[in-house]
Amino acid sequence: MHSRRLLAAVKFLLYLIVIGTPIFYFARAVYPYGIAKSLFFQAAVELLFALWLVCAWYEPKFRISWTPLMKALAAFASLLILTALLGVDPWRSFWSIQERAVGVFTILHVLAFTVVVRSLTREICIEPLFYASLGTAAAASAIAFLQLWIPNLLLNEGIGSRPGSTFGNPAFFAGYLALNLFIAGYFVFRWLRARQGGGASPRAALWFPLGAGALLAATLLLTETRGDILGVAAGVITLFALFVAEPLGMRGWLGARRTYLWALAAIAAAGLLFFVTRGSAVWQAIPGLGRFADISLESESLSPRFIAMRAAWKGFLERPLAGWGWDNYNIVFNKYYDPRALEANYQETRFDKPHNFVLEYLVAGGLPLALAYAAVFAALFWEAWRLRDRVLGKIFIAAGIAYAARNLFVFETLGPLLMWGLFLGCADGFFAHREDTSVPHANSPDKRIPARIVWAAVAVAAVPIYVVNVLSLQASHYQFWGFNYFVNNRPQQAIESFRKALTVWSPYTWNLKRDYATAVAEAYFYNPDKVPAEEAWRAVRAMEEATKEHPLDAYGHYALVDMYNQISDLAPEMLLPLAEREAATALALSPNRQEVYFSLAKTKSLQGDNAAALELLKTAMALAPKVPDAHFYYGLIAYTVGDAEAGYAEIKKALALGRRWRKYHEPRVVANLFADSGHLDEAIELYRTAIDMEPGDLEARAKLGIAHFVQGDAGVARQYLEEVSRRTDLRESPSYASLKPILDKLGIKLRD
Repeated sequence: MHSRRLLAAVKFLLYLIVIGTPIFYFARAVYPYGIAKSLFFQAAVELLFALWLVCAWYEPKFRISWTPLMKALAAFASLLILTALLGVDPWRSFWSIQERAVGVFTILHVLAFTVVVRSLTREICIEPLFYASLGTAAAASAIAFLQLWIPNLLLNEGIGSRPGSTFGNPAFFAGYLALNLFIAGYFVFRWLRARQGGGASPRAALWFPLGAGALLAATLLLTETRGDILGVAAGVITLFALFVAEPLGMRGWLGARRTYLWALAAIAAAGLLFFVTRGSAVWQAIPGLGRFADISLESESLSPRFIAMRAAWKGFLERPLAGWGWDNYNIVFNKYYDPRALEANYQETRFDKPHNFVLEYLVAGGLPLALAYAAVFAALFWEAWRLRDRVLGKIFIAAGIAYAARNLFVFETLGPLLMWGLFLGCADGFFAHREDTSVPHANSPDKRIPARIVWAAVAVAAVPIYVVNVLSLQASHYQFWGFNYFVNNRPQQAIESFRKALTVWSPYTWNLKRDYATAVAEAYFYNPDKVPAEEAWRAVRAMEEATKEHPLDAYGHYALVDMYNQISDLAPEMLLPLAEREAATALALSPNRQEVYFSLAKTKSLQGDNAAALELLKTAMALAPKVPDAHFYYGLIAYTVGDAEAGYAEIKKALALGRRWRKYHEPRVVANLFADSGHLDEAIELYRTAIDMEPGDLEARAKLGIAHFVQGDAGVARQYLEEVSRRTDLRESPSYASLKPILDKLGIKLRD
């Protein structure tokens, strides 16, 4: 095979990665955007890197030199691997979780991509690669706008007002758009410079970057991602400040410092005006800006973020040099869990990222890793400032500032990482060749490379491509159908699909075990007649295995408590003590987590020890008095022990604090309690709520009919009870003996 043909294959793969990664998703997989992108990116990079190694072996010109940035990246990669291996959960550090799949393994692929881009800056024209990236971002932006009119354009999902396009999550999408905006800016400034220099620069060359940039900016606002909007603003301010320090070298107002000084002054004035009037209806009408209206240090929406950051700082102080390992922040958050987090919702109690890159790297690898990461930025800025293309150098610096600024509020995801790797590779490549003015190897000899070597490289790359990427996507596909079948009330097919998923090797098998176990246990709890007992036991064993694989993750332990409770009827004398044991372990790992107290209170109640259950719930209420569930569960147990007054008061307090119904069973159960304690009007409303949530809930309809009968409204009572009698045989109801006198008085005759 000739070297030029091999180089053409490498170039093709580069374009495939830049264009394909942002667009790729797999609809029939769990997490169809996140893990699908990571697996696609990894597979393409593995093949790219293998072919590049062959090129570099036979062609010295493809080998990299040890520039400051390459040294900084090597130090960063070494420390990232070392701290992951020495961390508290190396497996999770290396692979991350299935939802995002951005572990050390993926980050190393980003660095490999960076190295290939850097080595080829003299062999390929970077500008078309930038255009390809900008065009892909524009296409993804167009999809985002289409999602507002066609929400199910990509998947059957609720987009709302914040579309995520092919990234799913609008925050993940916004980071990718933000860095592409600086590519658009580069082409615009380059056109202006060329135009003033008298070069051939047709107006048509301006329309694409200008139009694409406008579309990307509008889409960025549409995502309403505050961190990325602030990041772009920081990057633009940096860019204009750099133009003040060193103007573009053009004639007229574009080359004058005062132009950029005035621009900075205008930005500052606009920013101040917006901050002062951010609650105005004018800003509320603009997507993205309206979300800044209530932002303040006292904002309830930011409270969980501050809790997460405080936990991260405590984790860093505990292990300031070695860190905990990449992606192990969940262990830190659990250890230093603040129970006030549950005042928002359960989602805010399961942070696995501190949403601040400084704290994330301090937790992951201590001070050494954080300094190594800072050195990457420093090396980039130093090299970019020395590029021959002064505009491009300033764009790289501004993009670096934007990337750092946005990462103060979010975390690393694949879209922004892809762009970051592209920028790092290009910046370092241009820096390494900044003194070389020769034609880029146009007349270099076309060497012949043995085909067996190339195919051997492809074969080596095929191993991780299949073992890691293809198999992981296949497992996710089966997992998807498992969930799908459960949602559509087809438990047997669901179980078969989950079993298939678990037979396929994947670094995320432990995630699959958790999902399978949770889904089966819940299905058994609500429909024990449809899920075989042996399957419930198998699900528990799968969860036990996953928990043993990651013993420091408190979630696995308190999830097991719930599972033991859910299937406790199978062997209460064995399962309930196991639930107590797991609860003790969970509390040792996360002492202030109310969910553990809730689950353990359920265990005690199942054991018949309601007094102990009430004491546990009192402890949970004391941890954070404004958490609705603590009052709700206390109220239920209070009713159980006969204290109806306390039960009613606590449930009402839970509802006043914003407690929402999770399943239709809940309002029906509470309605029964309220009806028995004399609160009939409220019980009627709750029965109606249950029916609204599940129109097929015949028990709620029957109870509603009885409640209306007790109130003296015989006509309405007859309407509900006749409807129920037409749809089911009430004589088979456990409460038929008490129901029959009511049916007789209403003149309702049951059919034979």
